[in-house]
Amino acid sequence: MRYYKGRPIGLLVLSALITLFLIYYYLRPFLWGGTGEAYSDMFELSLWNLVVWFLIILDIILLYAVTIGFYRAKNWARIYTMILITHSAFWSLYFIFIERVWPYERYAWFVFYVIVMMYLFMSEVREYFGVKKLFL
Repeated sequence: MRYYKGRPIGLLVLSALITLFLIYYYLRPFLWGGTGEAYSDMFELSLWNLVVWFLIILDIILLYAVTIGFYRAKNWARIYTMILITHSAFWSLYFIFIERVWPYERYAWFVFYVIVMMYLFMSEVREYFGVKKLFL
């Protein structure tokens, strides 16, 4: 495993990929040639918009916290990322087999999630976070 200043390079790449994933997730209506109609009423005052804005702000805070957690070798950041990736993988499977919405994109995301989970379970990464047990 390669290290940069005592940290696995994969964690730096993973932090960048999670950031890009969130940016892509929120900007997807604009990126695929859409007009952003899903966001047209985001600035109106309603309970639903308050919930959406709360979730966006929560995602930004968690992204910052997980990045700092990776930088400082905190195992809670690794566990949180595993839970987030597992949750996202299940949703990808749901959309592939039940909803059948964007199946090829979901296949690619599912493969990405599996690779990230495999990386987070590698022994070098567990050693970096100070985990001696096999699970978590």
